[in-house]
Amino acid sequence: MADFAGRLNIRLSRASGGFGVAIESSRPVTACRVFVGRTVSETLGRLPALFSICTTAQASACVGACEAALGLVPCPAATDLRRFLVDAETLKEHLWRILLDWPRFLGEVPQAPGMAAVMHAYSALRKALGAAEVLTPGAESALGADRTAAGRALDELARVITEQVLGIPAPDWLAGTREPEAFTAWSRRSSTVAARVLRLVQESGWVSFGATEVQALPDLSDETLEDLLGGEHAGDFVAAPLWQGLPAETSPYTRSAGHPLVAALTAEHGGGLLARLAGQLVELATAQEGLVRAIAGRAVHNGASERRMGRGAGLAQVAAARGLLVHRVALAGDRVEDYRILAPTEWNFHPDGVVARGLAGLPAGDEATLRRQAAMLITAVDPCVDYDVSIS
Repeated sequence: MADFAGRLNIRLSRASGGFGVAIESSRPVTACRVFVGRTVSETLGRLPALFSICTTAQASACVGACEAALGLVPCPAATDLRRFLVDAETLKEHLWRILLDWPRFLGEVPQAPGMAAVMHAYSALRKALGAAEVLTPGAESALGADRTAAGRALDELARVITEQVLGIPAPDWLAGTREPEAFTAWSRRSSTVAARVLRLVQESGWVSFGATEVQALPDLSDETLEDLLGGEHAGDFVAAPLWQGLPAETSPYTRSAGHPLVAALTAEHGGGLLARLAGQLVELATAQEGLVRAIAGRAVHNGASERRMGRGAGLAQVAAARGLLVHRVALAGDRVEDYRILAPTEWNFHPDGVVARGLAGLPAGDEATLRRQAAMLITAVDPCVDYDVSIS
């Protein structure tokens, strides 16, 4: 079977004042060309085989792009439920890192039972939100959504987050850690793996590691992205994107940068390990609280979809777990003529991007410590594929 995921090869070479960094990607960014010649229905059916990570975000972007090309508009309830599904996937993906990867930074085993509970609850939540129904082009209803079952699944996710990540309910954590001093106090008194990793970063003096001046990717209009992804240089852009000639970052850290805690940590220490890991926890807690409110309090309205003339080409943007995800499709009738995907990994792991520059500024030290620091920074930014690090 073809390797549709690929991997990142990250090489660090010691130099005066830091490290030289080379990032090479074997990610097949043109793998979505397998959709060419397929119908929209066939494309949606093949999508999970191509993307095993952030599958819901990928499906949402694919559906949205196809709708724009075909001139379809889903009913408002379906649009809402798609957003809830992507937010739920973001919870799951953040928990995957925190429960399975963060313990390794402490020399501990992954918290597999907790992650198993997360996966069970996430699967139940997807079913309760009617994923199969709402992730279809021009979805006209959301009658399959079961908010009672969704609430039960969210309760289970909240239990895991409370017991194994934050130590207290998400709303209380958000209210009680808005200032750096309160955040530090939480990390010192809580025994969860998340708190102990943050404590390690602070007590080891690693708070600023990885801080760079790479710009946050601004909000881009569909028209701007259409020009970039539909033009003759689209392939080069997708492989190594730049914004106005410079690398840019799109990540949980850039999304949470305006939160009082993350903003204060960044002002004091820069956008290094401490601010990035805090940003991931802020986004986790905020997403959980937002989903609980939305599913418990929002009525589901079903009405006929508005029809509009399709242009034959369409584009959709989705805030996926690791950053901005963009799909662009061109159709000839109901068959795909061209397909492009711009993923956050290509921005964040650009050869001159935020990870490359952050790793270049790591302090020289013994190889074991350096590997742990590099792994923490890479995980904090979070690629959607496996990676190798070599040091010379």
